[in-house]
Amino acid sequence: MASEQKSKGPEKKTNNFVGKDEAAAITPSSPYYLGSFDNPGTPLVAVMLKGDNYRNWARSMRTALRAKKKLGFIDESIKKSTSTSPNYQHWERADSMVVAWIINSTDPILHGSISHAMTAKDIWLDLIEHYAQANAPRIHQLWRNLCLMQQETNVSVTKYYTKFKSIIDELRELQPLPECTCGAAKNLAQREEKHRVHLFLGGLDNDRFAHAKGIILNTDPLPSLRRVFNHVL
Repeated sequence: MASEQKSKGPEKKTNNFVGKDEAAAITPSSPYYLGSFDNPGTPLVAVMLKGDNYRNWARSMRTALRAKKKLGFIDESIKKSTSTSPNYQHWERADSMVVAWIINSTDPILHGSISHAMTAKDIWLDLIEHYAQANAPRIHQLWRNLCLMQQETNVSVTKYYTKFKSIIDELRELQPLPECTCGAAKNLAQREEKHRVHLFLGGLDNDRFAHAKGIILNTDPLPSLRRVFNHVL
């Protein structure tokens, strides 16, 4: 029994020898953490960047990187460690993994323009410069599509709502509301929701939903878009 206690002593001392900064860098909650399934040769998303699909690809990449706690490597919320920092090697390793994920999620034809970037942030900014379209033309087209959208006779409410909602979601991404908790922001969000409800009702087939439209429009306060959809479903 005494010999067992003696053998356990050095092990405990060795485990406590790891520095606090280094230990924090490799825990699963750390942005520097890389699990056994994190492979640089595997594309992180199913969507492959080909150039003209940049917006959808970028959305998928941001979602995947957020799930991996690596979004900060491209949006600068995770700052590059200095070479003298105890976390520098952890930062460099994690950043290199993000670089590999981005490169392996792009068409090989595009590799020549991004493979020489030094960091994940550099690659991300380079891709934005090359492939992100100006927002104004896209926003104009989306609003035009939304205002002209009409439910055809052979189209179900679900299909009409799905198409309508996809345009709304893209507009929200391109025209985000101010990030504040003030009353003005809340009022703006409520006004935009009412605007969406009116557009949705305006496009519904009037022959089939005139009665339902009347009931909804006479409701005070006006219900949300989701509740309106459930009502006419």
